[in-house]
Amino acid sequence: MKEDFKCPCKEVDPDNFLSNEQIEELIATMNSYKFKQDDYLKVYNCIHCNECGTAEERFLLKYKFLKDGNNIDGLDDVITTIEKYGTPFKLNKSRIKTIPGVKINSKTLLYLGCFTSVKTPKYGQNVIRYLLKEKVEFAILEEEICCGYPILCTGATETYKRLVQRNKDIFIEKGFERIITACPSCYMVFKKEYEDLNLKIDYFTDYLKPIHEKKNGNLIIQHACPLRNGAIEGIVEKLEEIFNKSGYNVIESVPNECCGGGIGHQLRIDVINEIALKRMEQFNKINVNEDSENLITTYCPDAYWIIKVFGRKRRIKFKLKDMCELLL
Repeated sequence: MKEDFKCPCKEVDPDNFLSNEQIEELIATMNSYKFKQDDYLKVYNCIHCNECGTAEERFLLKYKFLKDGNNIDGLDDVITTIEKYGTPFKLNKSRIKTIPGVKINSKTLLYLGCFTSVKTPKYGQNVIRYLLKEKVEFAILEEEICCGYPILCTGATETYKRLVQRNKDIFIEKGFERIITACPSCYMVFKKEYEDLNLKIDYFTDYLKPIHEKKNGNLIIQHACPLRNGAIEGIVEKLEEIFNKSGYNVIESVPNECCGGGIGHQLRIDVINEIALKRMEQFNKINVNEDSENLITTYCPDAYWIIKVFGRKRRIKFKLKDMCELLL
């Protein structure tokens, strides 16, 4: 638990922010109170960037909110969809096209995730292309089961556990020994829930290398908050070094803050939208030579989508490209 942190949710909705001290007290006294429907604004004023270090505790409070008889508009429909189809996106299960070179059978699984497959298919396709270029052998499931993180963020823990078990059964049946993920949420769930399977869990950035044919241009990296905030030690420095060595001028985005997309685009959308617009305004305040190529990248599909959508709204001067695209 961090004592000193800067929370984007606190900045945009301070009246409904729960401090670490308040979280600690609510967890310690869970049996002595019941949440009311009006508590929704406080309990769900969190995008789980883990800047505070109390992400797990905040999940517990969301679970209690639902257990105490409260509700979230549309949650029952989402649970029904995810239980039936294995994904929140029943109409668009996957838009990513098959790319020649992917193995039918492999001990390594490339798990793209729901959001990547449906919302940011280009990001996912470039991950596939890059890994193939690096001669990494892997298989892709014809139909993935959601890792469960989006539903965990609502507090529907029982549905989350069922999704975890469904994936566990698939991984055992297929005999996978290694999983490469393209989404921070999937990475965190797999690291936490599948330790007993002795699976090696990698993030796709583990395979990124500097390119020999030097590139140029100014580059901002929007980091994946949960990964930089403890899930993968040293990821910020490693990625900045890779792109600097590739010829890009990696410029520091000050302040280097969350884009708002930590839980996708669900629940407190008002908070997410305000954080996202604030982040885009910060990008526009960065002084760069506009005669140079100015680029922005990220290794999180949620952040990629946020920058794409809200960057247009604020007309940021940086062209969005995913990391693999920059190194292909």
